[in-house]
Amino acid sequence: MNNSPNNTNYPTKMIKIKRSIMVRPSKDTPKGTLWLSRVDMFLRTPYSHTTKFFIYQPKFLSQNYDTNIFISALSKVLVPFYPLAGRLRLNATKDRYEIDCNAEGVLFVEADTTLTIADLGDFRPSVGLRTCLTPSWDYSSSELESIPLEMLQLTRFKCGGVALGYASHHHVADGTSHAQFLYSLCRVAKGLDLVVPPIHDRMLHFSPRDPPRVGFSHSEFDPLGPSLSLNGPSGETETTQSIFILSKEQINTLKQQVISESHHYKTDKPTTYEVLAAHICRSTCKTRGLDHNQDVKLYTPVDGRHKLKNPPLPKGYFGNVLFFTFCKIKACDIIHKPLWYIVHKIQEAKKHMSSEEYLRSGTDYLESLSGLPDPLIGAQKSMYPNILVNSWARLPFDSADFGLGPPTFCGNCEVKLEGLCFLVTSPSGDGSVSLAINLFAQHMPLFEKYFYDFLPIKSNL
Repeated sequence: MNNSPNNTNYPTKMIKIKRSIMVRPSKDTPKGTLWLSRVDMFLRTPYSHTTKFFIYQPKFLSQNYDTNIFISALSKVLVPFYPLAGRLRLNATKDRYEIDCNAEGVLFVEADTTLTIADLGDFRPSVGLRTCLTPSWDYSSSELESIPLEMLQLTRFKCGGVALGYASHHHVADGTSHAQFLYSLCRVAKGLDLVVPPIHDRMLHFSPRDPPRVGFSHSEFDPLGPSLSLNGPSGETETTQSIFILSKEQINTLKQQVISESHHYKTDKPTTYEVLAAHICRSTCKTRGLDHNQDVKLYTPVDGRHKLKNPPLPKGYFGNVLFFTFCKIKACDIIHKPLWYIVHKIQEAKKHMSSEEYLRSGTDYLESLSGLPDPLIGAQKSMYPNILVNSWARLPFDSADFGLGPPTFCGNCEVKLEGLCFLVTSPSGDGSVSLAINLFAQHMPLFEKYFYDFLPIKSNL
């Protein structure tokens, strides 16, 4: 557990903007419209960005770092990643969003502050942290066509530390592709070449089959609305966000618990993600005090990159290949059965997603819907009693070194939806994992208690 100060009232007025500019590609780039698949469109509302940040504590004075090097690298890398410099627009006649590749640029902000890194406390996500570390955009007063798809902010702290805040649009690409962009940006900033050039042909890989073949029920694409009241069981509406750290030793303890519980049963070897997702689900369910017969949906992400083979997805494919599945479990089973039972349910839910035919059926299903797709994560404020455990654990954020050395911490600026959480591996390589989660405020203290309670539950199955 992180025992740093829990500072959520970040003094945003102490962040001084030195310059705010649109950075455009350094060379002419292809113009025209980039077709987006329904897989690109289904996850988030178009009026939103996903925000993350990286903390750097270089051994030399960060004031000596020339920000123009970063800006120049950003301009250069936008040539191969040119859709990021475009703007999203609605094609009303076709009922879909598309990217106008107009080279309008990405927003870059340079800021200074008299704060120190320590003043940020334990980096728990909040509106204040997002406001401090990433550029803000007023969606309510902006036309969709004017909103930058990517926004970056470089903030220097009094102690010599640096934060790189990054706001990315999910209609453009998923976390894996955005990590590819960030890695490429960092390489160019250090005078290196791109390792894998991005591939932007989405229609080749995600256009519907002719004729479409929907062979499965695809309830995983239904919006993540709550199945109970938007308020909690006691009428509470206030939510809060927090961050919790599990060490490598604690993670291994949980994994060994699952392995020992399942040795009498034929189950697959559990992954770290499956064990942590099960543990988070159980901790959350116990915290909420649900009726024992309440159905709880546990959503888990599935990367389709290595599953789509006809045609095969190229290594540098830049876009969304993120799908979701869920398992539905009774609250009493989550609470009273051993952890391996939840892990087994997660594995069962993921197995049907390993089929290319299932994923192709899913893309055909999305394309068959009339009108614009309802986003999985839209305007709702809560998933209660359900939960979605996302993971950035495999994203190579430890390679986000643009000249100041690797980051010492990376995480979410804000987790907006109650019941949504993110797992992020420490870039230090110590094997620890941080959990950023949003829950009803009165539930958070209990969640912390259960989250750090590793006592196995005995049950007769």
